[in-house]
Amino acid sequence: MKNFNELSGPWAGLSVQDGLRISESIRLTISSGRIDGEGTDKDGNFDLVGFYQARNETVMLTRIYTWTAEPSQQGVGIAYDYEGKWDGAMVSGRWHPRAHPFYGGPFEMWPARDEDREELRIELREEVMLGQP
Repeated sequence: MKNFNELSGPWAGLSVQDGLRISESIRLTISSGRIDGEGTDKDGNFDLVGFYQARNETVMLTRIYTWTAEPSQQGVGIAYDYEGKWDGAMVSGRWHPRAHPFYGGPFEMWPARDEDREELRIELREEVMLGQP
């Protein structure tokens, strides 16, 4: 299991909104449980702040768009809360606008560093080799 506090750098993710999967590109700085970052998706650019609790593997983030593709920059400054669990490979959970907690959907995010991709390739290769007769 990877130590979440050592995974600063590029991350990838996806969220589901109104039945649509939205890909995200994220860059996180993680230090002693504090999370800061920025990212982009089809809706625009955003900042992230939050924390990680190692005791129960919980990740809490707040996303605020700094620029959006919407007319008149509608949506800039609105807070979206993300609560998820770290399983050693990815964070998965649920997001919602802070002002509308019953709206939202699932999300997932995972480290996208070169060494993580290579490790995943090795694990997949080993699984294929073990599964062969």
